[in-house]
Amino acid sequence: MKTNSHIKSFVKRSGRITNIQKYFLNNREANNSFYTPRSLIDISKLFNNDNPCILDVGFGDGKLLINIAKKYPEFNFIGLEVYDSGIGNILKQISNNEIENIKILKIDAIVFLEKFIRNSSLYGISLFFPDPWPKKKHYKRRLINENFLNLISDKVQKGGFVKIATDWPSYNESIVELFERNKRFHKTSDIVIYNERILTKFEKRGILLGHKIFDLTFKVN
Repeated sequence: MKTNSHIKSFVKRSGRITNIQKYFLNNREANNSFYTPRSLIDISKLFNNDNPCILDVGFGDGKLLINIAKKYPEFNFIGLEVYDSGIGNILKQISNNEIENIKILKIDAIVFLEKFIRNSSLYGISLFFPDPWPKKKHYKRRLINENFLNLISDKVQKGGFVKIATDWPSYNESIVELFERNKRFHKTSDIVIYNERILTKFEKRGILLGHKIFDLTFKVN
C-alpha cells in the first residue's frame, strides 16, 4: 500500500476553535508534548524511558486519553489527530495536568505508521469510535480495512493489542470479519487499562441515540 494512494478516512473541516484552544494550538511548537516526526521514531528516546507505548488514533477532545495517561504513568502514549480544535484542547489538558507521558501529532494515521513507526515498536493501538462512514457507498473510506490490519500487525509487537470501540453495527461486523480472516490476530478480553474507562463524547452521543456500544480487543499472535 502506497502512502500517497490510500483513501483518507477523514475530511478536513474548519470547525469552531475556542480562544483557549487557539492559544495552545498557536503555541504548540513551544510545548514539548507536540511532536513533528522527521524520520523513523526511536520511542525510548522520544519519551526518555523504555516504557511500553500505546498509539491512540483520533483522540477527539482528548479526555479519554488524558484520563488513561494520568492513571497509568508507566505507559507512554502517542495521540494522533487531524483536527485543530482537538489538538488545541488536549495540549491545554496536558499543560493543566502536567502530564509527561503523552506526545501529540497532527498527522494521517496511515502516513504515520508507514513512515515513522518501526516494526514491533508499539505495545498497542486504540481506536475509539473511528468515523463509521455509515453509507454503503462510503465504506471504502473506513480506516479499518484489510490493508490497515496488515500494516498494524507489523507495528504492534507480538502479544500486543488493538482496542476498538464503535456504535455502528455494520462497522462492528466488518471489523470482526476482518480480524477473523487475518491470522495474525486473535480476539481476547479487554485490556486492563481500559476497564472502567470514561465515556467519550461520541460514545455518550451514541448511547443517547439508543446505539449499542461494541467494545473489541484483539492481540497479535
